[in-house]
Amino acid sequence: MVNPPLNDVFAAAWLQGVSDRVLGEFAALGDEVSFADKSVVYAQDAEQTCLWGVISGQVRVMVTLNELETILGHIHHAGAWLGESEPVLSLPGLVEMRSSGETTLVRILYARFRALANRHPELWEALARLASMNQLLAMSAANDLALRTGRQRIAATLLRLGGHRGVLQRSATTRTISITQQELSDLANLAPSKVSPHLKFLEGKNLIRLGYGKVTITDIDGLSSSIDG
Repeated sequence: MVNPPLNDVFAAAWLQGVSDRVLGEFAALGDEVSFADKSVVYAQDAEQTCLWGVISGQVRVMVTLNELETILGHIHHAGAWLGESEPVLSLPGLVEMRSSGETTLVRILYARFRALANRHPELWEALARLASMNQLLAMSAANDLALRTGRQRIAATLLRLGGHRGVLQRSATTRTISITQQELSDLANLAPSKVSPHLKFLEGKNLIRLGYGKVTITDIDGLSSSIDG
């Protein structure tokens, strides 16, 4: 019988409801892979045939649209799973996944998952949950771009990157986000010159604390309330 602890990558929300026996067989398919900081887990337009679960560290989702410069799209934390879309659709990498800090992931070949899921259809339902969770995360990020003010968009972005907004996978959260003001500018659809005043305002309200190349959320509820204000 498999009873993974809550911080176990196989205790992810999308796998809830999968029987212990099948969960054990699924876990047995994986192998651990470690990446140094800023390593490419898989590249955009390159072969991508695996499901990936974040055991430790972080994975940055790097997006390139309309031949523009590659920008940060999201940050996955420990417990999150990724990579399901490409093998299901037989597509190469839709984005680039890049490690942030020393990062360890579990890698499961989709062909092996498919063979197991064909014997245990509950895994297909689980995979549908994972795909839906990641789709809703993308929709949440898109909806946040429609927020009226740049300050609201910055607050929403920081909360999402820390795992406090729009994330349904029950992965780890963090209060400290490693991010540059240029990256915040890209994510919040805001002129770079406008980012610093908004961050200073939020810091003055004791909602965040600024550091070199990072932002720490000091009041999650307060920062969330600032979006509605």
